[in-house]
Amino acid sequence: MSPSTPTNERNAPRSGSSLPAAIKAGAFWAAVLLPFCSLALLLGGLGTPAEYVVFVGLVVTNVLALIAGHDYGR
Repeated sequence: MSPSTPTNERNAPRSGSSLPAAIKAGAFWAAVLLPFCSLALLLGGLGTPAEYVVFVGLVVTNVLALIAGHDYGR
């Protein structure tokens, strides 16, 4: 009986992975840190329309960073 060769999916190249590693890393850490900015803005209060726009922008940026950085470290 010959030993079978284990497959390691982590080391296999991914066809959908088109972003450079540095961009994935930056997006991952942005996704980790951006909620703290949103929380600080919420704790300070959303009193003006400009603050609402900044808050929505932070949330949208956070979602985009989550999408771009979800493969980081795999």
